Amino acid sequence: MTGKTNQKMPLRISVLIRYLHQHQGVKICKLVKSFAKYSKSNVYRHAKLPIHSTKEDCRSQNKGRPLLLNERDRRNILRCIEKLRKTEASFSVKRLKLEACINPNISDLTVRRLLNREGYRYRQTRKKGLMTETDLKKRVAFARIMKSSYPNTFWTEDVSFYIDGTSFVFKSNPCDQARCSKSKAWRKRSEGLSPLCTAKGKKEGSGGKVAHFIVAIAYKKGVVLCEQYEETFTGSYFASFIKRHFPDTFLISANPNTKLFVQDGDPRQNSAPARKAMTDIGAHCFSIPPRSPDINPIENFFHLIQKQLNRDAIQNKITRQSFRQFSDRIKETIMTYPKETIDKTIESMDRRMSLIIKSKGKRLKY
Repeated sequence: MTGKTNQKMPLRISVLIRYLHQHQGVKICKLVKSFAKYSKSNVYRHAKLPIHSTKEDCRSQNKGRPLLLNERDRRNILRCIEKLRKTEASFSVKRLKLEACINPNISDLTVRRLLNREGYRYRQTRKKGLMTETDLKKRVAFARIMKSSYPNTFWTEDVSFYIDGTSFVFKSNPCDQARCSKSKAWRKRSEGLSPLCTAKGKKEGSGGKVAHFIVAIAYKKGVVLCEQYEETFTGSYFASFIKRHFPDTFLISANPNTKLFVQDGDPRQNSAPARKAMTDIGAHCFSIPPRSPDINPIENFFHLIQKQLNRDAIQNKITRQSFRQFSDRIKETIMTYPKETIDKTIESMDRRMSLIIKSKGKRLKY
């Protein structure tokens, strides 16, 4: 026989191998050829067993060492996952152990293995939209037009300001959240990622209540607009927002005369009511290609603000705060952010156009 088997060797075959080796002096290499159905290591092990031993292979009956986590611990851990989801955007295994009152001597690896057995994985909660070949071509064409038809100072001197809406998930314990791995959460495959995705018009996120802001930045001026809102973000709401805030924002912007601003392709920000409001005040929206957050410097600004909020939470050891305190801390961080850093971000726009052409439209590191 040439095909080997993983089945347990019968006792009669085991005794025969022992007898041939120990009493007849047959070498193991010959026994391996004669009993080719079994592996070499299996034949060798049985050949060395005592001849009168009748003990069979009981390895399959060995259940291994007892579990460190009992059934009660398992229930507490799974229950606390649902509990923490309602109060925190993401949480580490250490935080889960603390909430479930698990023995601190039990390692994090033991808890992670339990979560994996229950179907949980530490999954990515955010995904950038995939770009098609058409999107790549649009980005390259846009970059080439910017390099050939616009001056290098367009992004710094011609654009009045950059505007967009952003959301920050309220965290009851900011210090602990700042130490967690970002953009990940314990979820099952069947649960998907839709509950973790938030939008400008929603009031609830993966960690509970959300603070919504509309922010505008300008070259050499820093933050020229920062407004928190609680209404549902619709085209009509943004149209009224334009009429209320854009005239004053243009006056303190980088270039009040052009009334040119940059925003992304959000349907509500580019709806018919919003565009009519722009026309009424003489504003002009400069469009960028779809799925291109790396071409809008305000997206980088929001990322820097989130990092600053996390640093402040750790340095100041903020372990408890209300939603109003959370909102005030966000607004203060936005309004006091250094102008020099904002200017460097906007100044990199011309260099980004060259990198887009060089990478054939692929997303940049920004």
